[in-house]
Amino acid sequence: MSASFGQDVPPSRHLASVAGLDLLSVPPPAVRAEAVRELAVVLSRGRDPDREVYLERCRRDRVPVLVRPSGGGAVVVAPGIAVASVLDYADPGKRFPQTYFRHFCARVIEGLASCGVAGMGVRGTSDLCLAERKIAGSSLRLWQGRVLFQVAVLVEADLGLLERYLRMPSREPPYRRGRSHRDFVTSLRSEGFGVGTEDVAAALLSALGAGLSP
Repeated sequence: MSASFGQDVPPSRHLASVAGLDLLSVPPPAVRAEAVRELAVVLSRGRDPDREVYLERCRRDRVPVLVRPSGGGAVVVAPGIAVASVLDYADPGKRFPQTYFRHFCARVIEGLASCGVAGMGVRGTSDLCLAERKIAGSSLRLWQGRVLFQVAVLVEADLGLLERYLRMPSREPPYRRGRSHRDFVTSLRSEGFGVGTEDVAAALLSALGAGLSP
C-alpha cells in the first residue's frame, strides 16, 4: 500500500511506518510508537477517499494520502501527534472487536496517565476523549488469528489541518452531534497538559507493549 488516488507524492519510510503499512506481513507480537515528523492523510481501505478527504487540496499541497491496514475513518497525521500500532495474536475467546477496543484503549489511557493526563474516557466505539472533545482516535483489524490496533493522539498539533484536509466524516458517533472538526477535536496542549509528543510516544510504547504474547 502506498500513496494513491491520483497522488504523485510517494510516502516516506517514516510515514509508511506511521501508517503501519507493513504490519500485515510481520509476525506478531509487534509494537511501535513514534512522534510524527511529516504531514499526511491516512484512511482505511473501507472508506471512499473522495467522500472523506479533500483530495485536490492534498494534491495541491503535495500531502501524501495513505491507506492503513486497519479500519476506521480518515485522520491527519502531522508533527505534534503521537501514533502507535500494536500487533498480537487474537484470543480465541474474544471474537468481537469491542472487546479488543476496551482492552487497548484502557492501555492508552494508562499510558497517558503516566504522563500526567487525567480525566480521559472512551466515547463512541473507540474515541479517547476529555469530556465531549476527542483527543485520540483508534482503529482495529481482526484477521487470520491476529489483531491489529492503531491509535493517533493529538498532543500539540495544528488542529486547523483537519479542517483543511478532511471532509465531515461519512459516519460519526452520536455524541459528535454534527460538530465541525474544530469544535469536536482538541489536543492535550489545548487542554492545559504540557507533556511533549516524544514523551507520549514513549508512554504508548510502554503501555501497549505490556502484556503482549510471548
